[in-house]
Amino acid sequence: MSDAPTFRDRLQELVELGPRGVLFRSAWEAKLRTGLTALLERPPAPLRPEASPALPELARSLPFAAAGVAAAMAGRLDAGARARLQEVATLGAEGRILAFGRWMADYGDPLDWFANPVTGRRWNRTVHWSRALRDERRCGDVKLPWEIGRFPHAYHLGRAAAFDPSRAGALAGSLARQLEAFVAQNPFGRGIHWASGQEIAFRLMGWLFAASVFQREPAFVAVAPLIASSLHASAVHVERHFGYTQFAVYNNHLLSEALLLLLAGSLLPGAPEAERWLSKGLEVLDEQAERQFYADGGYIQLSHNYERVALQDYLWATGLRRARGEEVPASWLAAMARGVDFLHAHQNPADGRLPNFGANDGALPSPLTTCDYSDFRPTLQAASLASRGERLYPPGPWDEQAAWQVGPAALDAPLRSATRRSVSFQSTGFHVLRGDDQGTFLALRCGSVRDRFSQIDMLHVDAWWRGEHVLVDGGSYLYNGPARWHEHFMATEGHNTVVVDGHDQMLHYRKFKNLYWTEARLLRFEDQAAWTLAEGEHDGFKRKPGGCVHRRAVLLVKAGLAVVVDRVGGVGRHSARLHWLGGQGPWRWEDPQCRLWLGSGAAPFCVTVLDDQASPLRGDVVAGRASPPRGWLSRYYGEKEPVPSLAVTQEGEAPLTFVSILASGAAQAQVAGGAWTVRAGAATVRFSLEDGRFGDILLDQLTGAVT
Repeated sequence: MSDAPTFRDRLQELVELGPRGVLFRSAWEAKLRTGLTALLERPPAPLRPEASPALPELARSLPFAAAGVAAAMAGRLDAGARARLQEVATLGAEGRILAFGRWMADYGDPLDWFANPVTGRRWNRTVHWSRALRDERRCGDVKLPWEIGRFPHAYHLGRAAAFDPSRAGALAGSLARQLEAFVAQNPFGRGIHWASGQEIAFRLMGWLFAASVFQREPAFVAVAPLIASSLHASAVHVERHFGYTQFAVYNNHLLSEALLLLLAGSLLPGAPEAERWLSKGLEVLDEQAERQFYADGGYIQLSHNYERVALQDYLWATGLRRARGEEVPASWLAAMARGVDFLHAHQNPADGRLPNFGANDGALPSPLTTCDYSDFRPTLQAASLASRGERLYPPGPWDEQAAWQVGPAALDAPLRSATRRSVSFQSTGFHVLRGDDQGTFLALRCGSVRDRFSQIDMLHVDAWWRGEHVLVDGGSYLYNGPARWHEHFMATEGHNTVVVDGHDQMLHYRKFKNLYWTEARLLRFEDQAAWTLAEGEHDGFKRKPGGCVHRRAVLLVKAGLAVVVDRVGGVGRHSARLHWLGGQGPWRWEDPQCRLWLGSGAAPFCVTVLDDQASPLRGDVVAGRASPPRGWLSRYYGEKEPVPSLAVTQEGEAPLTFVSILASGAAQAQVAGGAWTVRAGAATVRFSLEDGRFGDILLDQLTGAVT
């Protein structure tokens, strides 16, 4: 649950902002709220006709190889995927858009750029952008109309034309009409579509991709000046307010806006601002490659999906430089390589998915694939080829993005030997414990929060078992819907970790801000032939009465058995709640044994929760409760489904201990004189526990004993 803010919390926000941040944010808010921003803003001078490049000239500088993609993907893309792409393109031309890579949203024909496709309510198209978002309570989540403003269907229509050139003229005509309508109905600085620099950048990226594909189609040749003038006006707007993104946001938004300046500076050399934009874009992208991609490859927002967004921004920037015969900064390539290694280490090999760690708003700036939105292989393949000239995966449908952004010839590059293994990313605080079966692994979050972009999820564990996602992070669902949903998906209680005395680990202070950044320590990470172990603790509850510290130790027996020990230390009497959120599929709850069964078949996955004497604790399971929310999974933005939520609570004098056994089938456990024995299937593991940490680990298997 979220604690009510106090005067101390307000002081804490000022401390975390720092003097420069306080001054900048105060001035920014003052101008916004007094209306000074709107009063002072003027439209830019129109782009001179001679500074507007013709469409073929524009397309030559863009990093897309439309001519060879269809041939390169022959044998990699089956007939069903091709047919689905054509269907999605047809629907997009009619105003029905594949939103957030997942569900169809009907924006009408002609398109209504200001409608919430779920509620039907419309945003005010005439209000200044600085006031446009004030209508959110009435209209609903602004990301729903922003989704059509990103023009994701520009990629679908362009790709469909590349695979079926006979449709190019009709698809180009439909998209050109939509583009003209958007520009006419969204004059400079008015309405929601000017309220976010990143949204503006993503829109222009879609238009430029389409311009590259449709460069010979008369309908698009006719709108080329409109694209150029919009790129110019958008860069003017982004540059005017770039300071806010640099000092108050400084995440993927900053990368996207810097990319827009780079695009405008590169593609509009005749514009008077071109040299300045080009210099600024290069400078910021170079600086942020080091700042946003941590040394171990983790990302500043502690979000796997936002790291993919950042990789796509750098893929665009890298492709642009290479298409123009210009040098690519080494920092960009190094950042992409780090990010690829980090994300690849967390990946489920069967379907390309990753744990749903961190915020996930459905963002996929350049949907250049028929693969599912949750499949990271398309972007990781392209980024690996762009940064190192090596493939991560054998041929498959995930190659399409690389064919577009790196070139069809890149698909013949050497296949990198990239076996996934247990690995600890200590700089960022993500740790992967992987079993003998590559589809069996645990992902642990344990590392101090270094920037404000984080869910409140320290010591959360995700579990994949034989390729199935059995214990999950709930996701994000909606950023701007009813507050209880955003709070639920961000808060500690919705994650697979422990809540003490009903408190969050950090204070959820504003919609996208937490205070009292959690400090955590990795105490041990050890990878042996038969088992892997990670132990850590955090101080998120230490500021509360009793000074509690949560310690978690995770032991994975690689043959297919895991033990998770949680210890809450401190002074006095406390209540501790352990939570496990199950994945999709059938489930069954055995109350007396405190066992949650997930999945079906001969050996379904089982979670058993015991106390420090190996006795079952009492818990309950809820799925899909609306108020207060509990038992929900959101893999895709704007979509949620009920899943089992197991909560086990202990009350008493600290320390309090939970022992969770994760295994295929029912596990048996006993403890004598501090020595534990846990049996599951063919494996028996023996260990001791002291202060919530493992010792004397001994594994007996059918093949013998391994210490």
